[in-house]
Formats: sequence, C-alpha cells, structure tokens
Amino acid sequence: MDLRALLEEVVAIKGITSVALVSNDGFVIESATAPGQDIDLDFLGGVATSSLAASQALSEFFGKGEVSQVMVEFEEGPVLLAPIGAVSVLATIDSSQNLGRVRFQLKKYLPKLEQAAQA
Repeated sequence: MDLRALLEEVVAIKGITSVALVSNDGFVIESATAPGQDIDLDFLGGVATSSLAASQALSEFFGKGEVSQVMVEFEEGPVLLAPIGAVSVLATIDSSQNLGRVRFQLKKYLPKLEQAAQA
C-alpha cells in the first residue's frame, strides 16, 4: 500500500482531523485531511518538529530513552507527533475525549507508515 492510501486510512479514524508525514527538518512529505477541515499542515509540521526536538533534548538530559510520542493539548483538541525512523507522523485530533482511542489506533499504523516512508 502506498503512503497516500495509508494516510487516508489514518485520517478516517474517528477523531483524527488531519495527519501528515513530516521530515525531521519540518517539511511535509505527504498528508491527508478529513473533509471540512482547513489545517495548515505545512506550518504545523515546521513548528511541531521544534517541539519534538525540544522533547528529545529533555529526554537526553533526564536519561529517559527515546521519545516515542509528543502530545500538546489545546482547547480545540490535541496534536500528536510520533517519530518513526527519519520522519515523524503528525496527527491533529478533534477532542481530548478521543485521545485514547486515537493513540491506540494510530500505534497500529506506525510500522506501516515507516515502511511506506522508506519506499
């Protein structure tokens, strides 16, 4: 399955409003957005990778191992960033109420997305 098709499956998960594969320097490689959503993923990708870099610096400082996921919660819903190899998966979520289910469902897709990103 190609990357675009995988991202379309991920954005179909209830609660996810957009998803993108982002390079470590903040450029969006591929993305998908749920119908009716207007999200500037190019801007968000650049800013979110800065959050990931800060989290990785904290992890090194505290000796806590690799960062597996960064979550920032806002009034309008959380944003998740999960590093997978040389890229990261960025997902915007409609509500904190859907966070647990989204994290569980998204975790299933991470290996597939990593494999598709390497192809």
